[in-house]
Amino acid sequence: MKLLLLFISVLNLIYVFITSVSDEFDNIFLVPFGFPLITTTILFILSVVSFIFDENGTSKRTLSILNTIINTLPILLVAQMFIFL
Repeated sequence: MKLLLLFISVLNLIYVFITSVSDEFDNIFLVPFGFPLITTTILFILSVVSFIFDENGTSKRTLSILNTIINTLPILLVAQMFIFL
């Protein structure tokens, strides 16, 4: 389950990067602070929940930490768009 969450998080990171590079503001799916930010927030919450309900295995805990870090990156990427306006 955590590997699937990691895979989806990496795909979402690529999706957020593509939407931040494209300059289309007409399509809601290509605006970086629209749909991609919502999916990033949901994946971030799921990674924190998976970290809370973690077993004692260190490999599973490492996957949860990696998921949390990967899901923090798109939030920071979109936040810098608002800072440097």
